[in-house]
Amino acid sequence: MVAISTEQTPKLPARLIVTIWLICLLPLGLNLLGFSFASDLTSPITEGVCGNTKSITSCQEIIYHSLEGSFVHTILEWSAVCTAIFIVILAFAHFYIKGDVITPIIGVTLLCAGLMDAFHTLAADRLITAVADNSKLIPFTWALCRLANVLVTIIGVMIFLTIKPRKWQGSLSFVVVITLFFGLVCYSIITACANSHILPQTIFPKSIVTRPWDTIPLILFLVAGIFLYPRFWHRHPSLFSHALIISTIPNTVTQLHMVFGSKALFDNDFNIAHFLKIIAYLVPLTGLILDYIQANHQLVISLKQAQLYTEACNNTQLAQLALSQLQHSQAQIIQTEKMSSLRELVAGVAHEINNPINFIHGNLKYLDGYTQNLLQLVIAYQQHYPDPAPSIQQLTNSIELDFLAQDLNSILQSMQGGTNRIRDIIVSLRNFSRLDESDFKEVDIHSGIDNTLMILHHRLQLQPSGREIKIIKEYGQLPLVYCYPGQLNQVFMQILMNAIEVLSESVTTNKEQHKTPSIWIQTQITASNQISISIIDNGGGIPSEIRSKLFDPFFTTKSVGKGTGLGLFISYQIVVEKHGGNIWYDSILDEKTKFVIEIPLHPKKTNSIPCAELSE
Repeated sequence: MVAISTEQTPKLPARLIVTIWLICLLPLGLNLLGFSFASDLTSPITEGVCGNTKSITSCQEIIYHSLEGSFVHTILEWSAVCTAIFIVILAFAHFYIKGDVITPIIGVTLLCAGLMDAFHTLAADRLITAVADNSKLIPFTWALCRLANVLVTIIGVMIFLTIKPRKWQGSLSFVVVITLFFGLVCYSIITACANSHILPQTIFPKSIVTRPWDTIPLILFLVAGIFLYPRFWHRHPSLFSHALIISTIPNTVTQLHMVFGSKALFDNDFNIAHFLKIIAYLVPLTGLILDYIQANHQLVISLKQAQLYTEACNNTQLAQLALSQLQHSQAQIIQTEKMSSLRELVAGVAHEINNPINFIHGNLKYLDGYTQNLLQLVIAYQQHYPDPAPSIQQLTNSIELDFLAQDLNSILQSMQGGTNRIRDIIVSLRNFSRLDESDFKEVDIHSGIDNTLMILHHRLQLQPSGREIKIIKEYGQLPLVYCYPGQLNQVFMQILMNAIEVLSESVTTNKEQHKTPSIWIQTQITASNQISISIIDNGGGIPSEIRSKLFDPFFTTKSVGKGTGLGLFISYQIVVEKHGGNIWYDSILDEKTKFVIEIPLHPKKTNSIPCAELSE
């Protein structure tokens, strides 16, 4: 195999690695300043405490206070588990696109480690049957999970250090077999631990090494991070494989807190270790995301550039033509990738939010009914038993029953309003992206503008000044218009974003402080039977030297990395080429800028492929 030099091998950004180190060292620094992350267990729950407490509410508070450590432990563990699930989902998406078996296998190893963590949490919270005492079950299953984590990952890495993955390229059966193997191993371990009546002691508070069982994972993490993972990275270079090396930093620090620091459940080092374990999962996820972005953007653009550049080397005329084609091709490729990512992101977010919020929204009606029934029952008791026992009267006074009944209705109404708001946002996301409405169809232009404004609502609050952009809508009477709604929403988004950025710059540089930053949106039907949408801002205007270049591809006034220069170019294609309309602007320096979009009231559907949906 040809060796790959260190300079050519992909690495995670240095800033990200430094950030990981800072996160790992931050809890220790806070400890030195006197801050503790331990869960307060100074009020243990006992039968005597609750038995001697006259108030039921006080007893309940003691119970919740005593379970604080368990709550924190559960939240931290399930955060790590969810991160492992995201890793394997993205890994299989990467496998589906590229057919590379390395990524899903390593992703499955991390998922199996996450499932072991899930067992550790479920057993500790007694949500699954386990016979051992929690004082031994939690530390033992922790050590076992950490050991399984490093061993399963090492085994996955060793597979690709001993075989050539190219022979299994794109083989789903190979991935399934390895997945079943790891799953069977984890299931066997989980079953054995859950059914074990006697577990060994794993915490020795008076020793220097307080958790000797955790020294084995500590050593294995160090060996893997120093020897195995770097070799795997050089053999199969990627940001994901490099992230495995970096993940040993939080993994090692996690184990150090447990081996030499944690002396009891939910103490300072125990909670720090569980938090850092989440970071250890997030590092490979970050590497996988960056690897996915790099693989699906730069490669396609570079190949297209090389192809067009070779064809353009014959003479000056062909070179100029090829350059123009190259710019258009790059714009189409970037826009395609951009819109594809946007559709997937919006669809995923809307779907994931929609299901739980519908569950909550649907059950609020029943919760309100149940609550009213219970309150009616209490009122009936008050009417028929006006002189209750002293303990009941004391409880009634302590919980302020009358206020509770009144405030409960207000809370339920607020929750109902909140869920309605979230559902409206989900509808706006779907309407804006038009994931299922990319075809030429009849739509309400005002609805598209409003949905775009809702998406940009958070940008209207300018930072750091805190001033808010005023939106002034001057809508005319418009009929439904045939168009590509998703693409028109892109145009609205681009022009509004430009206006917001100009206004933000004006406020930041202390220009026009006496003005209220404002955007006017005007719609009307023109004398030539066209729909006109005007977007006006009172920012600094457009300098005369760049006005002729605004609609050129890749022209941008932003710094490197902050803009592609494709926004207005794509907008021009959408309006002019796709809808047979026109887009123009008028600007007065230091006063205002006005962009006008004009489309025919009855445009003809074009036969060409929409520019935002071009395939490679």
